[in-house]
Amino acid sequence: MHISKYEPEFPPVEFFITRFFVDNQCLFEQETKVPLPTLIKGDAIEIFGIKYNVDTREFTINEDAFFTVYYLKQG
Repeated sequence: MHISKYEPEFPPVEFFITRFFVDNQCLFEQETKVPLPTLIKGDAIEIFGIKYNVDTREFTINEDAFFTVYYLKQG
């Protein structure tokens, strides 16, 4: 059996720019090593087989972390 080493054509992405918006105003921007999911009002998601719609979201920041709180309605 022959095993060859894979050589990617392009270099890996080192950082993602994540932006959080409230309506059309950019509230927060950061660079992260992994993409952070961001949902907006009206987005539909599925959790454990149950579908929800994002009703609202709120943001808070402290010295150690940035939090996004999503309020969901079953839909």
